[in-house]
This record gives sequence, C-alpha cells and structure tokens, in this order.
Amino acid sequence: MEINPAVHFISGVSGVGKSTVIKRLKTLLSAEYEIHDFDERGVPENAGPDWHDQETLHWLEVASENAKLGKSTIIGGVMEPERFAKVYDKNSHPPAQLIFLHASEDVLRQRLMGRYTTPESREDIKRASGRAYDKYIEDMVADAPGLLMAFEKAGLPVINTDTKSPEEVAREIVSLL
Repeated sequence: MEINPAVHFISGVSGVGKSTVIKRLKTLLSAEYEIHDFDERGVPENAGPDWHDQETLHWLEVASENAKLGKSTIIGGVMEPERFAKVYDKNSHPPAQLIFLHASEDVLRQRLMGRYTTPESREDIKRASGRAYDKYIEDMVADAPGLLMAFEKAGLPVINTDTKSPEEVAREIVSLL
C-alpha cells in the first residue's frame, strides 16, 4: 500500500479501546507507519490543557520528522477537534486526520471498572487526573457525548466500538487511512 505521509490521531475517551486498537494496528500496518500512544512519555500529576497542547506539538513534530522519511504517524489518545485546530499548523505539519472511537455509557463504565481494579491503578488515575476513581469514570462517561458531537459537527469519522472486536475496529481504521 502506497501512502502519502500524514499524521492520524485515534481519539476517544478512556475506555473506548484506543490502546487495544493501537496494538492491533501495529500488526496490520507496514513499516511505513510509526504508531504511538499519546501519553507514552508519561503523564504529569494533574496534567491539564497546557500539558496536552505541548504533548500534541511534540507528536506533530515527530510526525513531521517521520514524513521526511516517507512515514505516516498514528497517535492514540484523547484529542478534541477544536483544540487540535488551535495547535496544528498545516504549513509546517503533515496532513492530519482525526478519527473518533466511541462507546455507549454502559460499555464505557463496564470497561473502565474492569480496568482499574487494584489500589495502585486507582491511585495512578487519581495522580494523573487529579480525580478520585469513581469521579474519573463518571467524567469519562459524561465527556463522551460532547466529544462525539464535536467530531460529528466537524464531519470527522466516528467508529462505534460497542459491538466490534479490536480487530474489526483496527481494520475499519485502516480503511480510513
């Protein structure tokens, strides 16, 4: 498959399956793609919008360097279309695509409750988000519809992950690239 170097952000709230799908994409796509998790460099305590903007710029610079080598870059992490537009510079960054993964409230809640089962994992969520475990889950569930609306308003692709396997979601993403 011939590609034109670009940067693709796979977005969605915690629990939609971004990390699992990113692992699948690594097995499906050729060496012409470099694939990362948005927060693989770590998340500081109470990370906020300024940290997110700086990290977005970091990944855009990585994508720019990869584009010079003929590679596209895929980043999995929460990305809001309007916030991305404020940081993205089409003159200095490769073409960008945002794809949104969505899940229903019940599925999100179930996945998140199944993920953070140890005291250590719950403490890590509190450290990174500044919110208690229960509040974090409810915030993710509450944030999902607004983020979905932002992607729909911008005319960006949305993939519902409720009933699809990670392999199916990954293949749908590949078809959008």
